[in-house]
Amino acid sequence: MSAANMHDYQSANRTRLISGVLIAVIACQGWLIFQKAINWDEFLHFGQIYELADGRLSGSLQSLHSRLFGWAVMVSQDVITQIQAARIAMLTCAVLTAAFVVVMAGRLVNKETALLCGLVYLTAGFVFTNSITYRPDPVAAAALMGALSLVAFGSFSWKRVILSGLLVGFAGALTIKSVFYAPCFAAVVYLQWRNADSARANIVYRAAALLAVAMVFFVLIIGLHGSTLSAAPVQGSGLGSKVLSFLRFFEFEQVRYVFAEMALAPLVTLGLILLVPVARGLSGNVKILLLGLCGPLLCIFFYRNTYPYFFTFLLPPICVAIAPVLDRLVGRYGVLSVICIALFGPVLLLTQEPYGTLERQHAVIKEIERLFPEPTPYLSFSSYVPQYPRQFRSLLSGPGLRNYRKQRNGEITRDIEAGHIAFVIVTDEVLDSVYKNERLGEFLPERDVRALQTNFLKHSENIYILGREICPQRKEQLVQIYRRGSYSLEGGDLVINKQHLSDGNSIFLSAGTYAVNYGQGGCIKLWGLNHVPVLPESFLSGPIGGGY
Repeated sequence: MSAANMHDYQSANRTRLISGVLIAVIACQGWLIFQKAINWDEFLHFGQIYELADGRLSGSLQSLHSRLFGWAVMVSQDVITQIQAARIAMLTCAVLTAAFVVVMAGRLVNKETALLCGLVYLTAGFVFTNSITYRPDPVAAAALMGALSLVAFGSFSWKRVILSGLLVGFAGALTIKSVFYAPCFAAVVYLQWRNADSARANIVYRAAALLAVAMVFFVLIIGLHGSTLSAAPVQGSGLGSKVLSFLRFFEFEQVRYVFAEMALAPLVTLGLILLVPVARGLSGNVKILLLGLCGPLLCIFFYRNTYPYFFTFLLPPICVAIAPVLDRLVGRYGVLSVICIALFGPVLLLTQEPYGTLERQHAVIKEIERLFPEPTPYLSFSSYVPQYPRQFRSLLSGPGLRNYRKQRNGEITRDIEAGHIAFVIVTDEVLDSVYKNERLGEFLPERDVRALQTNFLKHSENIYILGREICPQRKEQLVQIYRRGSYSLEGGDLVINKQHLSDGNSIFLSAGTYAVNYGQGGCIKLWGLNHVPVLPESFLSGPIGGGY
């Protein structure tokens, strides 16, 4: 076998090895779709699909996904299965994004290293576990990388410009952080202008056309989406408030996740560190391109939501930029060594995944559906029962909760007193502190804490149901009922407005104040249900908060 044939043979073997590992990684992610617990942000976004269907969705910015994935609720009656169906689409988008990474990297390095760039992206720490989760980010990343692939290399034709503009506008309609890719497009357009032999003005016109198409398509999509929303706010103020809530210059609020990602994606971290010395030997055009592709990293200095799921959106252009470094590493240490380093993050994350949480989430949702067969308003950190209306959204937002604490306006108390909350799902430290009497003043106003503790009874570790605990007193006591409906007694007999109620029986009560006589015995419970709730023997207890 000649030297040339031997080289081709070894290259083919390396390509087959990388391709095999890529397939294995994608298959493992497919398995995770049905094993990984649903994260709070997934519940939040999936709940918006039901909000749209029920006419409760307010605001067209960053909610377009609710229309794109409305089909998921028709897959099954089970909401967990619905989210898993949407996850399959997310994985498809992630694989498509990796394919665009390979295409772009293939213009900088050989085929096997380009494939390795795609593998590095899918295994880049939190990308491995979060690119399959339901959010707009995987879809937007695929659209933006597709747009970049169209205009980065080859002719800057009108057809490519228009299609790229449509993809950028679509991505912007999905998430306003699509603007973080601006340095990538700026570098590509500049190179197209710099390399034009003549008629550079045409490049300027076409670049302006790309931007114009993107903006017009963005406005068109947002306008059509928002035109049917019953409670859509004014978009100017909506955009401003969203931008201000997500930007925190040099505060590094979630910087711990950035450092965690650096550790879990060692090839990306090493690639960025070595990119400066490696780039010295590259042409000026390539240096400009690599600089633009690394531009989205600047958002770390001002974007507050750098949670683990953000890296699925952030890292595709970065994985193209480090292609020259990966080429050097493969040449020096071999492709197998580089692959092993790439797999470090996925292996570690697989061992740390809290398996069993998904089953507990499913148990809580099924229990809520059993107790409340019809959609009933509730309070929770996120939309843990997406098909039911959730009250008071500031529990989810860091800025919103800070502002609420500052104003101390008691909105939760008002919702309770108006009968708008039938149960509470406890998964976060805010509500957990209420029911464990820990650091009460740090999170919610004392008025809200008292209302939550007084008007809800513990059913399980995570479920608190509207009701009152009544302890014996010699004299008549007054009990306030805020929500109209059936109430059931547990633990003893009671006299309500001179009407005797036996243990285990129910009574229909309107909202109002009731005179209660209960003189001796232990404390009894008046549940806001038409029966005394009893947990099924098969109910799975334990935490239901999904990790990253």
